Amino acid sequence: MPLIFERQLPCIRLGVWQILEDEAELRSAASADQSDEKTVRTFKNESRRKQWYACRALLKQLLCLERVKVDYDIHGKPSLKGFTGQVSFSHTREYAAVIVNEQGATGIDIEKISPRIHKVASRFLQDEELDHLSSNHRPQPPTPNPQPLIPNPYNTELLYLYWSAKEALYKYYGKPTIDLKNDIHIRAFDYFCSSQATFSASVNAENSVRDHELRFERVGDHMLVYTL
Repeated sequence: MPLIFERQLPCIRLGVWQILEDEAELRSAASADQSDEKTVRTFKNESRRKQWYACRALLKQLLCLERVKVDYDIHGKPSLKGFTGQVSFSHTREYAAVIVNEQGATGIDIEKISPRIHKVASRFLQDEELDHLSSNHRPQPPTPNPQPLIPNPYNTELLYLYWSAKEALYKYYGKPTIDLKNDIHIRAFDYFCSSQATFSASVNAENSVRDHELRFERVGDHMLVYTL
């Protein structure tokens, strides 16, 4: 199994798996039951099936279990049967990422870095966040009309960090009422593209504003973000 890395933090376990196996190998590693196999057969895309199997196989390894059973609530938030903590999944064509929190909610997101994200940045970023990215990445007072981003490798990575952070927090809450742009705010921070780092965000949810700490890591040409 091409396990890229595994992390153990207080109450948290996470891992990233590079999906190199064929579908049969992943199916065997996942040990899915009949009801799960029925679900997987509805996926017409082979890549999607492999991602599903890889997430379950990785979850098994993280928890040292022979079999795992994942259920979903009405909003699509996953839970692990017989486990009091919470779990979150993310995947691309190349990688599967899983995080488990033994004591509460959690969220994870992994995305392949591509310049195409510049086309949709204004859909998920607030003006202050756009200001941060367009002003040499140093915190600046918000301006009425943020300058458009000029794509470069630096702010492309940072855009994916912001996007993945908001996705991870959306999964943390698991409620469709949370709006990525208006309810989740990433606080400006110094970004070093080759290092592991923590940063913070605030979320307007359930009639209150809550602060969160997150961590990012580069995984090849992907950005990984998860809640702490």
